[in-house]
Amino acid sequence: MIQPTLLGHKTFPLPTSTPSVGPVPTVVPGTEPIFQEIGTTGQRTLWVVVVLMALSSLVFYVLTARAPLPKRTFHTLVSLSTTISFFVYLALATGEGITWKRDRIHESHKHVPDTHEYYFRQVFWLRYVNWFLTGPLALLSLTLLSGLPGAYFVVAVAADWAMLGTGLLGTFAGHKNVRWVWFALSCISYMVLAHHIILHGQRAANNKDVQTKRFYGSMASVSLLVKVLYPIALAAGALDLKISLDTETVLFAILDIFAQGLLGYWLLLAHDSHTDITLYVDGFWAHGIGNEGAIRIEEEGP
Repeated sequence: MIQPTLLGHKTFPLPTSTPSVGPVPTVVPGTEPIFQEIGTTGQRTLWVVVVLMALSSLVFYVLTARAPLPKRTFHTLVSLSTTISFFVYLALATGEGITWKRDRIHESHKHVPDTHEYYFRQVFWLRYVNWFLTGPLALLSLTLLSGLPGAYFVVAVAADWAMLGTGLLGTFAGHKNVRWVWFALSCISYMVLAHHIILHGQRAANNKDVQTKRFYGSMASVSLLVKVLYPIALAAGALDLKISLDTETVLFAILDIFAQGLLGYWLLLAHDSHTDITLYVDGFWAHGIGNEGAIRIEEEGP
């Protein structure tokens, strides 16, 4: 409000205090960073997987030793898979193979300054080493079981690596739209993998007996169904930051327990109990390179 005052013959307005138009904005640009790291549940989950993989490896080694050498192909592949997983999970449980990624999330506001938040999330990069090594072993088991041609096997392995690699690139792409491009490529790679395992693999298995054909169809379907946990956990966890690291750890632990442990038991039990499914590999695998029939030429002296 302005009040007039008299000075000589003129009137001058004098300023007075006025009420504030509105409250002072409480949004302050830049807040404390948010850390997403593994908790008690996730840490216990890692140790549970360590124990399960160790016990499974011992059981598989016993089954391998009891099987004749020409029939140990599946046993060897399964044992190697759980052993690698045991080493990796032991390292993760003791704090190795872990790094951090930083995401900057920008938020726009209409009447106040824009704000941003920094998220620091742990990434268990050693887990990808596990998958890069054990994935081809599992695919090789399915290939030998179905009789899938080697050309399709190579493409399936490449698709599996592409799925994992693009997912890892999306993880470290930051909170940008490009991370969803990497995620889409990862999903496409998964579909390529499923195409070769289901279509070409089942077509090859159809040339075998009924029991092998049905067993391969069941095992391939369960393997691909369990593998769906990877893009789900990736999208909700590392890419969108919606689930905790403990939840992500549990989901990936379920994936590894099924893909490397339970499916391994299923394969070996079926292999040892059903003669139609038994894989017999002779030659170099069982006997090495022999010298039978080789012509030996002695050096002639002077």
